[in-house]
Amino acid sequence: MTVKKPSVTNLLTVPSPEADDKLVNLADWVEVKALLATDGNASLGDLTRALEQAHSMDEAAAKVLAGDVFKELIDRHNSCIPLASRGPKWEYPFTLNNTASLLSVRKPSSGSKAGTVYTFLLVASRADMDAQRKLSGLDPTAIFERLCADILLNFWGGPTKGSGALVFGTARTKEATNKKFKSNIDQLCSTLREGRGLKANAKAPSGGDGKLDVVVWRIFSDGRAGGLVGFGQCKTGIHWKNALTKLVPRNFCRDYFEKPLIIDPMRIYMVPHRVDGSSWDSHTGAGGLLLDRCRLVQYGYDISTNVFGDCKVWLDAALDRQRQGSFIV
Repeated sequence: MTVKKPSVTNLLTVPSPEADDKLVNLADWVEVKALLATDGNASLGDLTRALEQAHSMDEAAAKVLAGDVFKELIDRHNSCIPLASRGPKWEYPFTLNNTASLLSVRKPSSGSKAGTVYTFLLVASRADMDAQRKLSGLDPTAIFERLCADILLNFWGGPTKGSGALVFGTARTKEATNKKFKSNIDQLCSTLREGRGLKANAKAPSGGDGKLDVVVWRIFSDGRAGGLVGFGQCKTGIHWKNALTKLVPRNFCRDYFEKPLIIDPMRIYMVPHRVDGSSWDSHTGAGGLLLDRCRLVQYGYDISTNVFGDCKVWLDAALDRQRQGSFIV
């Protein structure tokens, strides 16, 4: 009898202090520890001891590194402040004490969904994104694409008669994928009033979407071509940096549109991870407009009920799996 591989890794495995992204990875660990702690807290001392025990770090060096990690947590707190127009809602789901040495889970904010969105993105960053990633019948990568579509549309100014977002996605069979790809291209060109539909004899690329996961647009009412269009790629998993340059909007339009768009779409790259500040410029240069966890959360209001519900169901299942100890060590 084949034993099915568990869907989630141990979320509390202490990340390596030698990794390039050690500060963001260790900050994620502190947040998850607070989420799972009975008292809802995780301290600088907790992290220091974990580094000593898991990686045999010297106490003094562990304290210094833990201090830097808590500075990263302060930056997250300050980066997730909601837009003024959305009201005084705290979108970061944790608080820090006056000495920034204790992280605590914030009680759910009334009417705000962004705290849950942040936590979904956090756990999706820490969880195993292999073929067994589904929990409660839900695939977090597919949820992430739908979530990104809602958030991108918010960033683009919100839904109007002249704006919208489309998730490309894939289907289960090659025939269905080809049909869906053509339908998406034709629908998009019709909406944008340019492009003239799928190019003659063009078929869906391998993978089904040509690295294009989400399209967002804002057009004018004059019926003329030339609107603001964004082509977005959504990437989960630990190897997200390897795909930063994969989506080239101009090439996509050339290969699949009967006639390329007059204005090249903006390239957008979205990840559930928190991106380290020291690598921000280089990653943005490679991937285009970069939306990491904190940026996504800033515009994580007005999420559709279905998408938010799926985020919550998958998140609850992932945390339950962790609490039950059913994970990969």
